[in-house]
Amino acid sequence: MSLEQREVQIPRSQVTVKTVITIAATLLAFAAVVSFAFQVGLSLTITAIAAILAVALDHAVNAMARFKIGRRLAVTIVMLLLVALFVGFGFLFVPPTIAQVRSLIESVPDFIERLRQTELFGLLESRVALDERFNELLSRLPGYAQGALDAAVRAVSTLLTVLGAALTIFVLIIFMLLFGPRLVGRLLDEATPIRRARYQRVLGNIYQSLGGYIGGLAIVVATNAAFTTTYLAIIRVPYFLPLGVLSGLSSLIPLVGNTLAGILITLVALIAVGFWKAVATAVYFVVYQQFENHVLGPLVYKQTVHVNPLVSLVAVLVFTELAGITGALAAVPIVAVAQVVLREALGFRREQLNLPPGGPPSPPPPERRRGRRSGRKHAADEAPDHDRERQ
Repeated sequence: MSLEQREVQIPRSQVTVKTVITIAATLLAFAAVVSFAFQVGLSLTITAIAAILAVALDHAVNAMARFKIGRRLAVTIVMLLLVALFVGFGFLFVPPTIAQVRSLIESVPDFIERLRQTELFGLLESRVALDERFNELLSRLPGYAQGALDAAVRAVSTLLTVLGAALTIFVLIIFMLLFGPRLVGRLLDEATPIRRARYQRVLGNIYQSLGGYIGGLAIVVATNAAFTTTYLAIIRVPYFLPLGVLSGLSSLIPLVGNTLAGILITLVALIAVGFWKAVATAVYFVVYQQFENHVLGPLVYKQTVHVNPLVSLVAVLVFTELAGITGALAAVPIVAVAQVVLREALGFRREQLNLPPGGPPSPPPPERRRGRRSGRKHAADEAPDHDRERQ
């Protein structure tokens, strides 16, 4: 048979046109979703913040429901208490904070004069002519008036944007508390009974994790603010109240928040109360940051969110690199949600493989196995001796 007459067997391709179209459509849909998310990033961020806060406040609403209070009335009470809390916080802290900030601004020339009289300033002056450079900078200040005006306009615009976002979040929280459970229930009704139970379990665990995260974050912020305000009041730093509040809010920014607040407050202490108290302030922030990062934070989040501290730290680093401060704030709740979903997926996989919930049994420790082998060997060695004794 010649080569031309031979029938060449070409394997049939397993990739069909339908498969190619499905993959291409999936990739296009994914790209469209990502593009849409980038276009409406601010709206998605506001919605996510409102959802997390609504989950936290829903715990209080459900607690009131146990006392036979209707959900609408419970939501109204919770939101009024929230507004009263913010208003009370404003009346309690805003007037003295504004007064102390105004005093701080008015004292800037005196601070500058004190700074010039320090030994460090004199040492720098002798080497780099710091005083001349400082006077040159002061002489240029009038020329920066237009730039300062533009910055003030941008600051006012940013403030209005923040206020609008806060109002939007407030309204979204109310709607989520009122209509969110009903919407979730209708979506769950569309699932099969077996999957419905699994989805309910996942949503319940996410609900507990997000509520625990908000509660833990509030504990960390309040602890930082209370400790720092008390310490600054003890060493008689004149602006202890706004500085303490600033230090507490810095705990919202993982990793770098306490460091930045510590540098600023230490500088204020250096100018206001002297070198040694500033050194003590720096030591305080170093010690407190270690306490918060390695004791308070892991302890609180382990009890509330049930996330491993190492996983939390790595997540904060990664999300900070991806999305800055917003990513750092969202890292722990995202990891908590992912952990719940992953745990449920692994449990479903074990069910399919007919494995026990805890996974396959682990082998005994090597020491125990060696002990068993040595015991059997010892018994085998003693058996001939017993036989000889019987003989």
